[in-house]
Amino acid sequence: MNRDLFDRSVLYLLCALRGLGSDLTRPTPCHGWDVRMLLAHVEESIAALREGVAGGRIYATPATRHPDATAVAHVQAAATGLLGDLAHYSPNPVLVSDTPLPAEILGAAGALELTVHAWDIAVAHTPSVQIPDELAGDLLTIAPQLVPITGRDPLFGPPVPTYTTRPGEQLLAYLGRKSPARVGAADPVALPSAW
Repeated sequence: MNRDLFDRSVLYLLCALRGLGSDLTRPTPCHGWDVRMLLAHVEESIAALREGVAGGRIYATPATRHPDATAVAHVQAAATGLLGDLAHYSPNPVLVSDTPLPAEILGAAGALELTVHAWDIAVAHTPSVQIPDELAGDLLTIAPQLVPITGRDPLFGPPVPTYTTRPGEQLLAYLGRKSPARVGAADPVALPSAW
């Protein structure tokens, strides 16, 4: 598992959750999903990743639905717990429905999932937000193996045309997301050096 990539994706998620506020009814780039629904999905994803990292088996237990006032705090706590779990993970395969999955694949899929959904959440309240270039570039190199062009529906749409050289926008376009029009020259969300 690429620990550095996984760590950076979790840190980006934590950054994206900052300043989200209590209005969880705003739409996200995930068609038909508002922030509340996406937070619940992200919490379920983190729970599955924590099961795999800490216990070597994923049971995919549905996450508890939380009141809007505490939903963000619960996802933040789960993401912080995942960072702690990563400090002690074992590189052994993880069982998913009794099928072994290499830890490297789990880590790559988890990093991609958390990063893209972090952007989905962030862009719901700050349309000009970008995925950090280095993180997006690293994910862009593995995305075709995890999300091939065929057989991706309904989880991802077909790739959309893009004429940018920004890795984040290229990654989003590959995954079928249309980046909102940027206001000015927005900088990527910075990952705190203290984390």
